[in-house]
Amino acid sequence: MEQLRQSVSTEIQSGRIGAPVFLRCFYQISKSNPLEDAVATVTNLADSWITSQIEYTHTQRDDCQITTLLRFTDGESALLCVNQLDQESMIDFHLIGSRGTIYHQARIPLEDTDVK
Repeated sequence: MEQLRQSVSTEIQSGRIGAPVFLRCFYQISKSNPLEDAVATVTNLADSWITSQIEYTHTQRDDCQITTLLRFTDGESALLCVNQLDQESMIDFHLIGSRGTIYHQARIPLEDTDVK
């Protein structure tokens, strides 16, 4: 996950997509992983890619999914959905910038599910 964060950060710094304005992220994890840890992981990703501060958070939770909406001080936003499934972890996201978009979908090895 750290490699993914760094790779996207490099693309943002290159200016290819302009300033990030919206992140839509679906993160599917195996049932053996805690939902709260995975939510913290994708929140850290959003916070590392969008440069203004998080000013508002709304979270909705059920037994196997947590959905979080983040709003940032400069108007950016992120919709983060984490759910538990009986399969290996996978991430699917769109990061929309002022001049372009990054799309990524990949399976994530179990040992690589943490972002520091």
